[in-house]
Amino acid sequence: MLKSLVTRTRRNHALEHATLNLISRAHPNAQALGVSGPAGFTIYTSLTAEEIIPAAMEALKRLKAGECDLRVHKNCGTNMVVTATLTTSATLLGIKGKETLRKHLERLPHLILLNVIALLVAPPVAEWIQAHVTTDPDVGALEIASVFTDHQSGLQRIRVRTRQA
Repeated sequence: MLKSLVTRTRRNHALEHATLNLISRAHPNAQALGVSGPAGFTIYTSLTAEEIIPAAMEALKRLKAGECDLRVHKNCGTNMVVTATLTTSATLLGIKGKETLRKHLERLPHLILLNVIALLVAPPVAEWIQAHVTTDPDVGALEIASVFTDHQSGLQRIRVRTRQA
């Protein structure tokens, strides 16, 4: 059961990203934020449902046609988590136990260098994690089952429910 939940979430996450990628191409100045789960995904946006729903349908069609690059989105939360993890790890790696404040300050250039390296490595690592861990572009028989819309905090909330046909 857990495997099924994870698989559905990964597929919906890929569909969410594909939808957001298509939206950002058609409406470069639009606000849009997505959240995925096993039942589908939700987009909070300045756009209308009439603009989002066709993009979601097109995204699903393109994923099924093999356009797996659409599964990665530059503003995914995975990017922030990976960056935070790598920079925190770099800092912890550079700090040694119970040293004096002076020793910590002497190590500051070392810590900065480790964090710069972490920041340079983070984008490709995060992209790889999106592509191979947090999304699954093999959506199979996934279909859009229903769409619900309402407003929240001044934005349109569009909830896209999916199911396996």
